[in-house]
Order: sequence, then structure tokens, then C-alpha cells
Amino acid sequence: MILLICAILGGLIGLMTGGSLRGIGLYALRGILLPVAAYLIKAGAAMLLPPQTAALEVCLVQYILLFVFIFLNYQRPLWPLFAFLGTLMNFLAIALNGGCMPVSASLYSGAGERLSQLANGQVYAYCLANETTRLPMFGDIIRLGHAASPLGFASIGDLVLCVGVGILCWQMTRVERKEVAIA
Repeated sequence: MILLICAILGGLIGLMTGGSLRGIGLYALRGILLPVAAYLIKAGAAMLLPPQTAALEVCLVQYILLFVFIFLNYQRPLWPLFAFLGTLMNFLAIALNGGCMPVSASLYSGAGERLSQLANGQVYAYCLANETTRLPMFGDIIRLGHAASPLGFASIGDLVLCVGVGILCWQMTRVERKEVAIA
């Protein structure tokens, strides 16, 4: 959700600063199906597998696809750097915690059932952060929205990744036909 919002904001800023929708079709983005496949793999695993089953393996496949996508586009200015750093932070938090993104318990004030589900390992690829959590500062530690009814949660890696996505969408609206030959 947060990535979509940043993508839309980046695109809108691009349009408001003289970009055009035509540029999106001209932007030479390589391997665009890789992040789509990474998302579908994670979503499919969450729907089809019992909680935490093969979470580390799913994480590895998902993040290999994301890193390959970033690598294929490394020659682009700026956004691949933010995408890489954000993706790396999330990957480390998840991989070092057995395939589960740690979530700070403080984010769940007033969310008893969800907190209980996290504590019992019932949310696929998410776990409640505790004293054994590795790199807890890279976990979901930021609440999005009001405490009583949050829209969601984010990690520092998510925010860095959002900057990259916003820059990408801004750049896509700014592409001119002569720039296509560069890629």
C-alpha cells in the first residue's frame, strides 16, 4: 500500500513539473515482471501455506527476484540505490529472523487479536519482535495512521524503498524519446 502511494506521488510530482504520461511507455525498465513475480510468490505462499511454512525459502526466492530486478536497472540514476538499500534492510530483517518480518509489539496497542496472532506465529512471514529478534530496528516499527485503526505498519527499509519507487515514477514521467536510445 505504501509503495503504491509513493509511486502515485512520484508520478504526480513528475506530471506537475512538466512530465507526461507518454514517458512511462518510453522508460526502458528491465525485468519489470520480476517484482510482480516476487509479490505473487509471497501472496501465494501466504494464502496456500500454513503460517511460517517455508517462510525462509519463500523469502530467499522473493528477494533474489527483487535484487535481480534492481541489478538489471542499476545504470539508471538514483532510484536503484534507494531500492537496493531498502530491499537489503528488509531482506536482512526477514532472513535473519527465519523468514519472518519482526513487528514491534508497541504498534499493536488496542489490537489484541492481531497481537495474539503475531505472538502465536499465525500471520504468514510476520512475527512479534522480542528479546531474541535480530536487527529489530529493521523490522516493522512505524505505524501508518491512527493508533486505534492503523492503515498498516512499515519498516525503515520500506520508507527507503518508497523513496526509490517515488523517484522511479518521477523519472518515468520525465523521459523523452531521445533518452530511450541510452537504455
